[in-house]
Amino acid sequence: MEATDIYSRIKQAREHSGLTQSSLAIMVGVKRSSANQWESSALRKEPCTGNLIKIAEITGVSFEWLATGRGEMAWEVRVSESTPEYNQPTPRELLLLRLFRKLPERKQKALVDFLSGD
Repeated sequence: MEATDIYSRIKQAREHSGLTQSSLAIMVGVKRSSANQWESSALRKEPCTGNLIKIAEITGVSFEWLATGRGEMAWEVRVSESTPEYNQPTPRELLLLRLFRKLPERKQKALVDFLSGD
């Protein structure tokens, strides 16, 4: 499927990364309705450049491709995925990190204590 407009490319990038509109919105830091509008050519709402950069980073696609349709869709992988210290976080891990950072410090501590079994 060739994405000819920015709305189609955003949707294709999101689907390529296995994210829902809701999870993409949370990771970018906007409301779900914004993510929905970004994928609708009828609504003609494009994300600002800062959010477009975030979308490219989160979904793992090239910013140039996402913004213009030129070049390759996906980033070139330069490091072996079998090298654990170089593995990129999954979309779910990025979502957890973003949500964790929004918590007050006492809730962060409580969650860390819970997860570590303390």
